[in-house]
Amino acid sequence: MKDLHKKKIDFEPDILPDQIEGRSLHAQCSYQYPDIDTAKMAYLKARQRLLDVNNWEHYIDGITAEFRLADTQGSLVDGTAKKGLMIRIDIPGPGTVAGEGYDWVTIEEVEEGSKQELDFLAFRVKPADNPKSENTPESENIAHFYSSDSTGTFVLYRAGLEVTCSVYDRNLKANTAENSQVVDTVRNSIIGTSAAMGISGIQWQNLVDAMVLPQEEV
Repeated sequence: MKDLHKKKIDFEPDILPDQIEGRSLHAQCSYQYPDIDTAKMAYLKARQRLLDVNNWEHYIDGITAEFRLADTQGSLVDGTAKKGLMIRIDIPGPGTVAGEGYDWVTIEEVEEGSKQELDFLAFRVKPADNPKSENTPESENIAHFYSSDSTGTFVLYRAGLEVTCSVYDRNLKANTAENSQVVDTVRNSIIGTSAAMGISGIQWQNLVDAMVLPQEEV
């Protein structure tokens, strides 16, 4: 029997940052499976899909952005999400000048394990410089519509018969840094504000639904 609902958060990974400043977004989907073996198998399949960033667009109905894993030099790579890799994001409309048409984030933390009856996976991303640029740490030029203080945390867990996937965007502020080019500042202000107001939440809800719901329900 399907049990799809929004609910009170009952698991938060250690890598989930506090909400301090700016806006926050939360998308979540839970599904209760009929027996423990089916729930465990569903969790493993969802884990594979969540880490398979390069193919998110094939799993998620209605997603409009393209996500591609890249190394620290900006070269696209196969495989699954890992700490230290980057994600190149191509959203509809004009991209950043700083990002050469793309938005970039880095995967800065990954956490996975089991606690009693709980299996979980989480990874956190944050806006980053274009890895193909010649910026130094002293000349940071974030290539993303959100500022460097913003984070996105993707969480998947199984508690008993229930599998849950969540996305937490926290400390969301548009990237209008003084060292950004004027065209990027205007673009980031428009897109960043719209995303923080809820547009990103629609995309993330589609993602979490695709991770845990049986495919006939998506």
